[in-house]
Amino acid sequence: MSETTHQDSEEVLLINDKFYLAVNEGDINLMSEVWLVGPESKCVHPGWPMLYGWEAVRESWKNIFEGGGPESIEISQVSVEVSGTMAWVVCIEKISHRGGDSVRVGFAQSTNVFHKTGSGWKLAIHHASPIPMPRAETGSDTNLQ
Repeated sequence: MSETTHQDSEEVLLINDKFYLAVNEGDINLMSEVWLVGPESKCVHPGWPMLYGWEAVRESWKNIFEGGGPESIEISQVSVEVSGTMAWVVCIEKISHRGGDSVRVGFAQSTNVFHKTGSGWKLAIHHASPIPMPRAETGSDTNLQ
C-alpha cells in the first residue's frame, strides 16, 4: 500500500468516525461538515427507500434527530478501500433505540462511499440495510440489553 493510499485510508476512517459521531450526538451541523453537499449525495436508512440529493438527505437526518434518533450506533467489522478519488467503508452497525425503560438493539450492514474533494474526503453515499444479529454478537458473553 502506498503512503498516499495509507494516508487516504486514515483520513477516510476519520471522516467515517465523524459521521457516526454526528449521528450519536444528533448534530446536524457536524453531519453537514461530513457530507458532499450536492445532488450527488444519496442515503438509504435501514428499511427506507433511496434519498437523492443533499437537501433530502439533510432533511432526513434532521427529522431523525428531532424524533429522538437512535440511543447510539456502534460500528464493528470496519474495512476501508481507497481507489483514486473514491473510497468506501463497510461495517456493521449496532443500533440501539430507547423505548421507555428498555433498549432495543438492531443491526445493519453499512456501506459508506466517500469522494475526495478540494476540501478533503466527503461522504457521498450512506447505505444501511437491516441484517440479522451478526455471529460475533451471538456469543454468550455479549450483553445485548
